[in-house]
Amino acid sequence: MATMKTVDASLWWDPFTDLLTQLENLSPSSEPPISLANKLKANHLWLLNFVSMFKLPNQKSREALDAQQVQIGSHQLVIETKFKELALNISSTLCLDEVQSYILVERSCEHDTSELVAHEPLHLKVMIQYYIERQCVLKCTRHLLMLSLYVEDGSKAESAVREMVLKLISDGLESKLLSAIESLLSAAYPESMEVDIFTLWAEEMLIEDNLVLDILFLAYYESFCTCDGKQWKNLCLLYERMISGSCNFGILAISIEAVKSIYHAKVQLLLILIETLYLENVLQMVHDETPFREGNLSFALSDIQEVDAIVSSFDPFESKEAGPVILAWAVFLCLISSLPEKPGQNMVMDTDHVGYVRQAIQAASLNYFDEILHSNLLKDSEGAIASSRSVLRTFVSAFIASYEISLQLEDNNLKLILNILGEIYRGEESLCVQFWDRDSFIDGPIRCLLYNLEGEFPYRTVELISLLSALSEGAWPAECVYSFLDKSVGLSTLVELRGNHEIDNNSRIIETRLPLRVPGFDGLQIPRDTRGHVLKFIDDNTALVRWEYTQSGVLVLLLRVAQEMYPDGSEEVLVILDLISRLVTFNKAVCHSLLSIGDTLHCKDITRLNVAEIICTLIKNLSPNISGALMMSKGVSILAMMLSCSPSRVIPTILKTNVFDVSLRMNPFNNGPDDMSSGSWLLSGRLAKLLVIDCEHNDSSYPLAVSVLEFNIQLLEKGVENDFVLALTVFSIQYVLINHEYWKYKVKPSRWKVTLKVLEFLKTCIVSISHLPKMGEIFRDLLLSDSSVHNALFRIVCITAPTLEKLFVSRLYDLTEIEGLQQAICSVLDIFSMLSDLSKDNLPGYQVFYQAVMLSTTKPIPVVTAIISLISFFRNPKIQLGAVSSLSMLLLTADDLQPYMSGNACFGLDDKQLADFRNSINMIISDQSFLHEDLIVNMFKMLAAAAYYQPAFLVALADLKDSTSEDKFGSVGSKRENLLDYLCLYVEKSPELIKSHPKILLNMLDLLIALWQGASQFINILDRLKKSGNFFKQLSSCISPEDHHLLSSTSDSLISSYRYQCESDILQIMSLEMFLQNKLLHAETIKKDIIGNTSNAEKTESGPKNILSSWGKNSVLSNLVNSYASCAYDNDKFFKGQVSAALFSVQVFSKFRNGHTGSLSVSLVEKLNILGKKLLDLPAFSELVTQYRQQGYSEGKDQPSLILSDLYYHMQGEYEGRKLEHKLFKELFQFLLESKFLESYKTKDASNLSIYAKDVLLFDCTRLEKDLGIDLWDMSELKDLKTVAQTMLTCMKEVNSMMLLSNCKLSALKALATMFPLYDVSNGGGVSEQLANSCIQVICQSVDKATESLVLDYLAALAELLHHFVRFINRLSLPSSILVIKTIGSSLKTLKDLKNPSSVDLKPTIKLLLTLLLSTVGSINLEAEVSDVYLRLLPILCNFIEPNDYCTLSLATIDLLLKRLQTPTLWFPIIKNHLKVQNIVKKLHDKTYLRSVPVILKLFLTFSLVKEGAELLANTGFFSSLRVLLENGNESEKTESENHEHLWGLGSAVVSMIIYSLKDSYSSYFSDMVDYVISCFLLEKSELVSYCLSTPNFPADIIDRKKRARALRKQPSLSALKETQHTLVLICVLAKHQNLWSRTMKEMDPQLREMSIHLLSFISRGRHLAENSRVTPLLCPPILKEEFEWHRKPSFINSKNGWFSFSSVSGISSTALVAVKETSAGNIDVPYQTMFSDMAAIEVYKIAFYLLSFLCLQAAAAAKRAEELGFVDVAHFPDLPMPDILHGLQDQGIAVVRELCEATQMTTEVKGVCILLLQITEKSLYLEFCVSQVCGIRPVMGRTEDFSKEIKLLFAATTRHPFLEETVKSLKQITSYVYPCLLQTEGCL
Repeated sequence: MATMKTVDASLWWDPFTDLLTQLENLSPSSEPPISLANKLKANHLWLLNFVSMFKLPNQKSREALDAQQVQIGSHQLVIETKFKELALNISSTLCLDEVQSYILVERSCEHDTSELVAHEPLHLKVMIQYYIERQCVLKCTRHLLMLSLYVEDGSKAESAVREMVLKLISDGLESKLLSAIESLLSAAYPESMEVDIFTLWAEEMLIEDNLVLDILFLAYYESFCTCDGKQWKNLCLLYERMISGSCNFGILAISIEAVKSIYHAKVQLLLILIETLYLENVLQMVHDETPFREGNLSFALSDIQEVDAIVSSFDPFESKEAGPVILAWAVFLCLISSLPEKPGQNMVMDTDHVGYVRQAIQAASLNYFDEILHSNLLKDSEGAIASSRSVLRTFVSAFIASYEISLQLEDNNLKLILNILGEIYRGEESLCVQFWDRDSFIDGPIRCLLYNLEGEFPYRTVELISLLSALSEGAWPAECVYSFLDKSVGLSTLVELRGNHEIDNNSRIIETRLPLRVPGFDGLQIPRDTRGHVLKFIDDNTALVRWEYTQSGVLVLLLRVAQEMYPDGSEEVLVILDLISRLVTFNKAVCHSLLSIGDTLHCKDITRLNVAEIICTLIKNLSPNISGALMMSKGVSILAMMLSCSPSRVIPTILKTNVFDVSLRMNPFNNGPDDMSSGSWLLSGRLAKLLVIDCEHNDSSYPLAVSVLEFNIQLLEKGVENDFVLALTVFSIQYVLINHEYWKYKVKPSRWKVTLKVLEFLKTCIVSISHLPKMGEIFRDLLLSDSSVHNALFRIVCITAPTLEKLFVSRLYDLTEIEGLQQAICSVLDIFSMLSDLSKDNLPGYQVFYQAVMLSTTKPIPVVTAIISLISFFRNPKIQLGAVSSLSMLLLTADDLQPYMSGNACFGLDDKQLADFRNSINMIISDQSFLHEDLIVNMFKMLAAAAYYQPAFLVALADLKDSTSEDKFGSVGSKRENLLDYLCLYVEKSPELIKSHPKILLNMLDLLIALWQGASQFINILDRLKKSGNFFKQLSSCISPEDHHLLSSTSDSLISSYRYQCESDILQIMSLEMFLQNKLLHAETIKKDIIGNTSNAEKTESGPKNILSSWGKNSVLSNLVNSYASCAYDNDKFFKGQVSAALFSVQVFSKFRNGHTGSLSVSLVEKLNILGKKLLDLPAFSELVTQYRQQGYSEGKDQPSLILSDLYYHMQGEYEGRKLEHKLFKELFQFLLESKFLESYKTKDASNLSIYAKDVLLFDCTRLEKDLGIDLWDMSELKDLKTVAQTMLTCMKEVNSMMLLSNCKLSALKALATMFPLYDVSNGGGVSEQLANSCIQVICQSVDKATESLVLDYLAALAELLHHFVRFINRLSLPSSILVIKTIGSSLKTLKDLKNPSSVDLKPTIKLLLTLLLSTVGSINLEAEVSDVYLRLLPILCNFIEPNDYCTLSLATIDLLLKRLQTPTLWFPIIKNHLKVQNIVKKLHDKTYLRSVPVILKLFLTFSLVKEGAELLANTGFFSSLRVLLENGNESEKTESENHEHLWGLGSAVVSMIIYSLKDSYSSYFSDMVDYVISCFLLEKSELVSYCLSTPNFPADIIDRKKRARALRKQPSLSALKETQHTLVLICVLAKHQNLWSRTMKEMDPQLREMSIHLLSFISRGRHLAENSRVTPLLCPPILKEEFEWHRKPSFINSKNGWFSFSSVSGISSTALVAVKETSAGNIDVPYQTMFSDMAAIEVYKIAFYLLSFLCLQAAAAAKRAEELGFVDVAHFPDLPMPDILHGLQDQGIAVVRELCEATQMTTEVKGVCILLLQITEKSLYLEFCVSQVCGIRPVMGRTEDFSKEIKLLFAATTRHPFLEETVKSLKQITSYVYPCLLQTEGCL
C-alpha cells in the first residue's frame, strides 16, 4: 500500500455552510471583512460552477483511498478504514467522486454527538450533508447577488461584493446557470440508488432547480445579464417543457414538498420570462415616445416573429400556466405597436394581441397571478420577494396602460386586477414609496386607476379603500394615503335627474337647487347651488354625479362607520377599519390627526366626531360571528395604537363604553375611594367566543387574540390601574394563556403569533408589578401561585435540544412553526428569569413556583433537565442565553429549595447528561471570536451562581480528573478541553480582554471571586489554577499606570466602569488569596507544633504579597491611590439633573392646565398633576398670585400660568449657572427640587455590571422614555417641549453614567483598602515613608472633596484606606499626621453642621472618621508641635458625644487628646465650655450607653487629675451615678464580659483621683464626700472589694494539685490585676483620712487587712510557683486584641527574677493558661518573656506597693495612737504581715533591681520598675521594723547574713545610676533601723 497519493486540488472544498452563515450575517450596507473577501475569492470556481464541481466516480480517486494519506492541494487526508468503506458506499449511491465522498463521511462523523444517528442510518446522514453542501454553494451565489441589490448607486464601483458578482458574470455565470437547469431538468433516477431514498433525491433536485432559477432571476432583474430575443425563445421553450410535462417534473412529483417545489420552479421561470420582456423599458419608450429603432430593446423584429409563433401554439385552456405567458406577450406586443415610426408595422399589426388577451382572460389567467400572490410561495421564499412583486407590479401597470382598464369594466376582472394590485403592494414598503413618488412613471397607469376610483367616492368605497389600504405600507406611504383622502376635492352620489336639479345635457354639468342629502350618511348634505359633473348614467333617470363640494374623505369614512346600524355584515366597515388600522400602525402622526379630526367637521345635525368613541361603540355592538371577530381585531388594534399616541384622551372613552363588557362583583367591605374591587373579575362570554371564532375561521395576519393582548399591553405600559384593566389582565392570563394552545387554528402560524404575544404580555405584567402598586400584588400572586400558569409555560419549554434538532428534519413541521416554537422557548426562559426577581420577598407563591420548576415528575421531562439540555442547542444562541440565565436563577434559589430537590447535587443529571452539559459549557466559553458576548457573560454568571449556591455541582462541571491545566497552562496553543483550562486561557488573555471585552473579563473574574470565597470547597480547583505560578502575575498585569491614564481620558463611562470593576475584582481575588495563604500558614504552624513537621506553606515569587510589595516600591501603588481616590461623583451634574426635571415638570404642568397631555402615560400624568397641585397650594405661590394681581399682570386673568412661565425662566437661569435670588420663586424652586418626582424611576442595576454592582440605584431611562412617549411629541401639542424633555433624559443618562463610574471606582477603592491589613500582617509594612506621605496627601485632598460633595460612601472608603495607612505604615511623618487630623476634623465639622442630616445616614461615615482620628492621634508622640491642632479639635469632638453611636469613639479621642495636652490650663476651659459633663455623667446609668461606660470612666479619670475637673465631677453627681451603675449587677457583669474590664476598678480609680485632687479642701463638704464614698463604695460594695483582693485562681496542678480551689476566686487577667490595683488605690486614699476611716470602717477594717496580707503573701511566694513547675507558667493569658499583640512582642524588662520570671510558651493559644510539652516528643519549648508577661509582672508589683502602703498607713495610725497613749496596745494593734512574707518581697526587689542595674541599657520603663521595687523593699522594711518593735520578733538565723550580702551587691550596682540616689538613701535609712548590725559590721550604710 502506497504511503501517499496526490489527487486534483479541485476535489477539496471548505464547508459552504460556514461561508453561507458569514454571508447571511453580513450587513447589506457594509463591506465584507478581508477574511471573508479572501474566502470568496478562493471559492470563485465553486461559486461559478457550483454543483458541477462535485465530480463523478473515477479510478484514480478509487485507488487514492487505498493509500494511507491523500494529498489534495495543500490539504492532507489520513485514510481511516472505518470511514473508507462507508465512503465507497456513498460514492456508489450518489455517483460522487470517491475522495469527495470520503471528505463528506469524515466531516459528518467527526463531531457526531447527536441522537439522530441512533435512529437513522449513517449513510442517510451523509447524503443529507451532501445535498446541504450542494445547496449551500448555490445559496452563497444567490446571496452575493442579493447583497449587490442593496448597494447604493453611488458606491457600486467601490463595492467589493459587486466586483465579485461582476467577475462571476464575466466568467459566464449565465451560461453555467442555463446549463445547470438543463442538466437538472433532465436528471434521471440513479440506478444505484436505493428506492427508499428516492424521495429525498427528488426533493433535493427540485430544491436545486429553484435555487438555480432564483440566481438566474436575480441576474436578469439586476441587469447583470441581458436576455435577447433568442435567449427568451429558449427560456420560453424551457417553460413549455415544464408545463407540458416533457421534463422530469412528472416523475419527481412524488411528495407534497416536491409538488410545491415544482410549482415554485414554474412560477420562478414565469417571472423570469416576464422580467426579460423588459416591460419597464417599453413603458419608458411609450412615455417618452421613443421610436422602436432608438429604444433599448433586446428583441429584433425577427425574434418577435419567432417568439410569436411559439406563443401562438400555447393553449391556455389545456394548461393554465400558459395563460400568463400569453397575456404578458400580448401586453408586450400592444406596447410595441403603440410606439411611433414602427418599422415593419404591418407585421406587428398582423399579430392579434387583442385575441391573445381575450383568450387569456377567458382562461382565467389573471386568476393565476392572484393565486401566486395569495399562495405562500413569495412569503416563504428565501429570495428577493420585493423583486418578484416588482416584476408583477410592472406587468399589471403595463396591462392597465395597454388596454386602458377603466371603471367601466363591470365584470369581475376589474375587481380581480384591484385584488392583484392590493396583494402586490401590501407588505412591500419600497413599492408603495415608488407608487407615491410622482416621478415613478411605472406606477402611472395604476395611479390613474386610483384617481378614477377616487372620482366615484363615496359611491364606490370598497374598491378605493382596499387599494389605498394596500398602498399605505410604511410611514411616508401612510401619510400620503391620509393626505390623499383628507384632501378629497368632491363627493360622488347617485342623483335622480328629475326634481330640483338643473342639467346641461351638452356639458353634463348639473346644479342642485336645494340641499341634497348624501345617501348612507345621515346629516351629511350637499349645499344648495352646488355644481356637479355627471360621471355616468346608471339608467334613464339616475346618474352618478361628482359634486364640487370639498369634504375630508377621512371624515366621511368615519361617519360611515359611526352610522352603520349593522356593522357585522358590512364590507365597507371592514375595509375602512383595515385602512385605519394600517394608517395608525405605520404613522403615529396620522394617528394624532385622526384623534383630533372631529374638530374640523362642521355639518348640520352632526356633533363632533370622537374616533375612539366610534371604534369603541362599534366593538361593543359586534356580534359573536366570523365578521364580528375580524372587525373586533381591527378595532382593538386601532385602539391599542391610539392608546400609545394619546392615552389620557382615549382611556376615558374606553372605560366609559366598557368595550369588553367587564362585569365586577364588588367587595362590599372595600368602600374607600381608592380601593379597587378585590372580588372576582368576570368578562362576558362574548369576548371568549369571538377569540375562538376568529382563530378557527379567519386567516388574518393579525388575530383577534393578538390585538386584545397588544391592547392590554398598552394599557399596562401606560400605567392605567383600574378594575377594567385588572379584569382584562386576569382574563388574558387565566383564559388566553392557558387555553390558546388548545384552540383550532385555520392558519397554523397564527398559533405561534398568539403564543408569542401572550408571552410578551406576561413579560409586561411582570415589569409593571413594580410601578402598579394596587394591581401589582395581584399579578405577582397570580403568576407565582397559579399552577395552571406554570403548566402552560412548562408545556412550551419542556423540550430537549435533540428533540428540537429532529424537528428540522421532520416533514410534519413547517419552518415557521419551528421558528415560532424557538421564539416561544426564548420568551418562557426570559419569563423564568424575570419571575426570580419577583420571588426575592419570599412570598407564599415563591415556594409554589419553584417547587413546580424543581419537580422531577414534570411531563414530558423535568424543567431543569430541559433547561440544561437547551444550553446545548447551538442552532439558536438566544435559546442558549435564556437557558443559561434561567439556570442561574435556579442555582440562586437552590438553598431555599433543598427540601424539594432530588437530593442530587447535579440536579438529577446522569453521567452522560452531565458530560454533554460540560462539553456545551466548554464550547460556549471557548469561542474566542466573542460573537455571542452576552451568552459567554451569562455562562460565567451561571458558573458563579453554582459556586455560591451549588458548589458540588460546579466541582462536577470542573471535572478535575480531566483538567490539562497542570501540564498545558503555559502554552496558548495547546488544546483546551476542560473548564479550568479555559479559565486559565482567559487569565492569560486578561490584558487583552480588559481592553477589548471588559464585560466578559469582569464576569469571569466574578467567577474567580466565588471560587476564592468558597476556598474550602474549591481548594483543589484553586491549586490547579495557580499551578503554573504565573496566575497572579498575568491577572495583575491588567492593572497598570497606562491603563489609568486611558481611563481618565476615555469618554465612554461604561467602558471605564467595566475596567474599574475588573480591577476591583482582581484586587479582591488577591486579597482573598493573601487571606487564604495566611490561614494556611497558620494551620501549617499549628501542624508543625503538634507533629513537629517543619514544612512551610508554598510560596511563589509572583504571589499577591510579592506583587503588592513590588507595587509599593514603584509608582503602581501611588497611581492606584491617585486613580481610585478621585471621586467620580459630580454634584453639579446631579444638581443639573434635578433642575432639568424641575424645568420639565413646570412646563408639562402648564400644558396640562390647558388640557394637553400628549403621549404621556397615565401614571406619569397623575404624578405630575399631583406635583402641580401641591405647587399651586404652596403659600409662596399664593403670595405670588396676590402680588401679580396687585401689579396688574395678565390683566387679572390666569396669573398661575404667568407665574409658572416666570418660574421656568428663573430655573432656566439656575440651570445655566445664574443664582436665583427671588425669595418666593426660590421657595418654589426648592420645593420642586425636594419633590423628586423621578425617584419612582430609580431601580437597581442588574445587568450592566457584575453581581457586586447591582445595588447602585440608576434612573430607568428606558421606562421614563416609554412613559413620556417622546418619539411622538413632534406630532402633538407638546412638540415645543421636546427639547426640555430630551435635556432631562440626557441629564438622567449622564447621572447614570456618573453613578455607575463612581460606584465602580468605590468598589476598587474598597478592594485596595482591604489589601493593606493582609499585606502588613505578612510583610510587616514595606511601603516607603515618601510613598506613604504622597498617598496620604492625595487621600486627604479627596476626603475634602468627598466631604464637600457629601458623597458619604466614598468618604467612608477613603477614611478606611487612610486608616490602614495610619495603622500599618511603619513610620508616619508628623506633617502627614497633622494633615490627617486637620482633614478629619474639617470633615467632622462639616458633617455636624449639615442642615438636614436626617436625609442621609451619616452614622457609618462619622464612626469611621472618629476611628481614624483616634488611631492617628494615638500614633503621634511629639505632642508639643500638635497642641494647637489638638485644641482646635476638642470643640468639634465635644459635639459628637450625644449620639450613642459616636459616644465611645469621641470620648476616647478626647481622653487621648487631654492626656497628650500636658497643660490643663489650655484644655480645661474648652472642655468646660463645650463638653456637657453633666449629660455624660447621666450616661453612666443609662442602659443604652453601657458599651461607653469604660471609656467615660477613663475620661473622668483624666478629668480628676486636675483639681477643677475633680470639682466638676463631684458637683455634677458623679458619685451617685456611679453608685447606680454598680448597683445594676447583671448589667455590670454583661459589660465586664463584653469589654473585659471591670467597671468597679475604673470607677474606684476615678473616685480615688477625685478625693486625691481635692485633698487640700478641708471643708465639711469634703469630709461629707469622703464619708459618702466610704459608705457607698467600700461598705456597700464589700463583696466587690473582697473579690478584687482575693488571690488569683491559678490551676491546681501548678499551686497544689491536691488542694481544692477556693469557691470565690477570680481568674487571672491583666484587667483583673488593674482592677485590684484601682481598689487598693481607693483604699489607700480613703485610709489617709484616719478619723473618718476608723469611725466608718471599724468592722470592715480587719477583713481588709487580712485580705491584704493574704494577697501580699501570694505575691511574696510567687517565685516558688516557677520553681515547682517544669515550665515557667504564664501569670495570666492574653485576652484582648492588644494583649495578643503585646504577647507577640519581646520583653522590655529582660529580667529573670521575681514575677518577671513568669513567662509564656511558644505557640500558646488564647484559651490556655499554661502550655506544657510532652517530654517524649523530644522537643521541649524554651520559656521566654514577652512584653505582655512583663506588663503583668509590673501590675503585680504595683498591687504589692499599694498593699504595703495600706498596711503602712495602718501601722502608722497604730503607732500614733500608741504615742498618744504612751504605750503599745498589742491586743488592738493591727495585724501585719509575717517577716517571711516581707523577706520574700525584699528578696524579689533586691534581685530584680540589681539585675537591671547591672544591665548595659536603662530605659524609662526599666527606671520606673527599679524605683517601684526599691519603694516596695523600703516599705517592707518599714513593716518589718514595726513588727520587730511591736511584737519583738527578730530575724531568723542566717537572714541577716543573706540580706547583708544581697543589699551590699544592690548598693554597689546602684552607684552607677544617679536617678536612684534619693531612693537608695531612704532605703539605707530604714535598713539601718531594721538591721543596725549592718551599720556596725559592714559599714555599707
